[in-house]
This record gives sequence, structure tokens and C-alpha cells, in this order.
Amino acid sequence: MKKISDIVEEGIRKMPFVEEAMNAGLINYSSLARLLQPFVSKELMKEATEASILMALKRRSTMGTNSLNLNPKNFRAHIGDIFVRSGLSTFTYINSSTLTENQTRLLHEIQSIPDTYCSFTQGMYERTLIISDNISDRVEHIFKNEQYLTGNKELSSATVMLKASNVRAYGLYYYIFKMIAWYGINIIEVISTSNEFSIVVESKNINDAFSVLMKIKTDDSAI
Repeated sequence: MKKISDIVEEGIRKMPFVEEAMNAGLINYSSLARLLQPFVSKELMKEATEASILMALKRRSTMGTNSLNLNPKNFRAHIGDIFVRSGLSTFTYINSSTLTENQTRLLHEIQSIPDTYCSFTQGMYERTLIISDNISDRVEHIFKNEQYLTGNKELSSATVMLKASNVRAYGLYYYIFKMIAWYGINIIEVISTSNEFSIVVESKNINDAFSVLMKIKTDDSAI
């Protein structure tokens, strides 16, 4: 049978924002115990009292845990320049035997067109094209026989250049996503290579997204 302390720990791990606030001493344990009570009771398969959960929370705080160390100063050494690109759209198609051929055709046709952006992300069943608006008509024409799923327009991207040391930066991507979510910015797409990380958002949110990324990079007061 599971112990209440183990279930409480599991519940907290599912709420990383709460876990960070606990580590900073910003959480009222009585309120958190009430929040966790339905989850703990379900996992325990019997009613768990608020007092028993509160006791487990207090014991956890005195014993210490392997908590996330997400001080923004730990990440700044890994973050380089930040670039913004506007005027983007996305097109998502079902994977097919002809999709790669059409993708190659597109790349060949646009290689001489100035100020053009084109990126592909491939999943198990679908592929997304992230392109600059100046080739939207060309994409629609080349892929007209493919099975179109969905797309978005009026998008912009913010690209963070990462130092090679980013592979050793535990929690870097989590911290970026956390800050973006904290400010209520919806991410449409994510593009990542070894040393570049881009988020694609609605153009109306790009200024806020850029501001958040700059806070992570430079602002000593960033949360």
C-alpha cells in the first residue's frame, strides 16, 4: 500500500510551479493540503485527512528533497543572442510517400528567393512546414495534392542562440517554457537544433515573448 508521504510527493511533482513556490517558502501548507486531498484520497483508495497530508508536507520540508534549482543566474551563461522574425505561417500535412519529394521541390524552388524562411518538423504521422509568408502561395500549389490538416497565419518567431554548454544546463528548456507560460503566452510551434531554440507565437504576442526571453538572459530580478 502506498504511504501518504509518497503520494503527496507524487502530487507535488505533478505541479512544478507549486514545487518551486514551496522551495521559496511562498506556499501556505494548509491550503496546499486541501488542494491535494482529493488526489491523495484517490491514490490511497480511502479518505485521507487534511491533517495527515499537512503532516506529510511539513515532514517533507524539514527532510529536504531533490528539488529543481531554477535560479535564472544558472542559465545566463548558456544563452546567446536572441532574434525575432515576423511574417510566418504554418502548414501541417499527413505524412505520405510524396511529401518528401514535394518538400525537396519546394526547397529547390525557393533557394534563390531572398529573405525566405522555411523549416520542417516531422512527427510519426504528420509534418509541419513553418515558412515566411512570401512563399505561402507556392507551398499551397506544390502541396495541393497532399492531405492538409491544419495551419496558422500571422505568426512570429523568437530564436535563442544557445552556447554549446546548454546540453549540461539541467532545466534550461523547462525554465524557458515555465516563464513563457507564466506570462500567458501560447506557443504555436517549437523548433530546436543543438544550439538554437525557437518558439513560434502569434504575432500579437511576440513582443511579450521577446521580453520574457530577455528577462531570462539579463534581468537579475527575473523570477
